[in-house]
Amino acid sequence: MKLPKIVRTPDGWLTGYACMKICLFYAEEAEWNDADPTYWREQYEKFKRTDELGIKSWVSHPQIEAKLKEDAEIWKNSWTLWEQRHSLLRWQ
Repeated sequence: MKLPKIVRTPDGWLTGYACMKICLFYAEEAEWNDADPTYWREQYEKFKRTDELGIKSWVSHPQIEAKLKEDAEIWKNSWTLWEQRHSLLRWQ
């Protein structure tokens, strides 16, 4: 599974799009490891729905933040600086 590129705002928030990608990653990882992906799939669907409605949000999500902190080593090369966000195909 390829890690998505993630952008944080200058204040440390995640974008709704980044949260959607993170949730999808953890859902796929859970399926790969024969674990229950239900929570991460539900969160993914919520963020996907707001994205489809055109809502561009900045998010603070306790479970996502805890998971990113827990897995900091695997995410260390996935962060894109706020100033470089336009180099990504999509960031918000």
